[in-house]
Amino acid sequence: MTITTTCKPMTENQRVYDLIWSQMPHMQKPTSSSWWFFILFPKEAEGYGPRQMMFSIASRVGETISINGSMLPGIDLKRKIVDGVDIFDAIATGWYCDGEQVYDEFVEQTAVTTLSEHDGFIKCWADKSDGTQHGYEISRSINRPLALTAKIRGAKGTAEFEAWGDLDSLDSSPHESLNINTPLGGTHFIAWRRMNFEGVFDLPTGQEELAGICYFQRVCLNVPTFPWKWIWSLFPDGSMFSAYIPYVGRNLLRKGYQFFASNQKEQAIIPIAANGFWDWPGPSERVIFKKAGITPILGNGPHPQFMVQMSNKQGDHLSFLAAPYGHANMCIDRPVLNGRFESHWNYNEYMFRMQQLNGRVSGKHITKATMGQAFGSLEYTWGLGL
Repeated sequence: MTITTTCKPMTENQRVYDLIWSQMPHMQKPTSSSWWFFILFPKEAEGYGPRQMMFSIASRVGETISINGSMLPGIDLKRKIVDGVDIFDAIATGWYCDGEQVYDEFVEQTAVTTLSEHDGFIKCWADKSDGTQHGYEISRSINRPLALTAKIRGAKGTAEFEAWGDLDSLDSSPHESLNINTPLGGTHFIAWRRMNFEGVFDLPTGQEELAGICYFQRVCLNVPTFPWKWIWSLFPDGSMFSAYIPYVGRNLLRKGYQFFASNQKEQAIIPIAANGFWDWPGPSERVIFKKAGITPILGNGPHPQFMVQMSNKQGDHLSFLAAPYGHANMCIDRPVLNGRFESHWNYNEYMFRMQQLNGRVSGKHITKATMGQAFGSLEYTWGLGL
């Protein structure tokens, strides 16, 4: 199945872009959470990877919450928002993978955060004892229309970059991918799945000017955080594959980074509305996969590998093994029932190399020989954030 993804009117791009600077307070519920994040793949000899970076600003509703063990006040549903300025507590987090080693806590800083609809920014900064500030901000670019700039400073480095889309397809434009609002909850996602970036990065491995492709998303999840599997991956020519599989299973109540004793138990899930897509670079048509599977396989090291299989009725199909070479983790905990229990949601991100690639998309045979080496980011989450 294909869907046309030609460019949208600039008025629509502007409308969606402006929503980045709001967490939709009128939609928020007692279980709401919000994120603004970038995943960056620098252009390298093999393609886009193996180096990767992720930087996020995150918070959730609650009197007191814990993110990665850092305690902070949660978002207050009764807070006052004056002239489009939303003030709340959040955490700035980030990691860098050099292709072999993951540098956790590149930045990890809680701070009072300011989100401004009028001025187009979110800023999460805290003063340190040495006179510097640690944190993260994303703002409206002054160099390009409909572009973003980001600044990060943490214990393990700094980054400053600009990101922009070509605006010639659905995925190179800001996309209001979900807008669901009911009395029981909902979701509001802004996804910018293919952006160019360039900037200066002072990394644990040295200072560099880097450029490549990145993914940006603003997430307003107005239901409890739930288990899902998600992939975003890139080929050397800029072709993109992505898949998203919400699910329920035994690990709904699992806490900590651990796995069941057998593949059978780990794989015992019920997927919900599983789907995936392939997107060629430039103006193109998305190829949609309605049959989608991301299956964890234990026993090959400290982290699972994942068998990915996609297909549709038109004969397009894709399969590969996602072989991780890095892992990052984030946990969100919140006391419930007057502190008698604690809800737990465990987010795991795996940097992976595609292996055993085989498929056919839009009549083209998809293998490493025809496409080159692909790299990706895979999320595997569990728990339930009440």
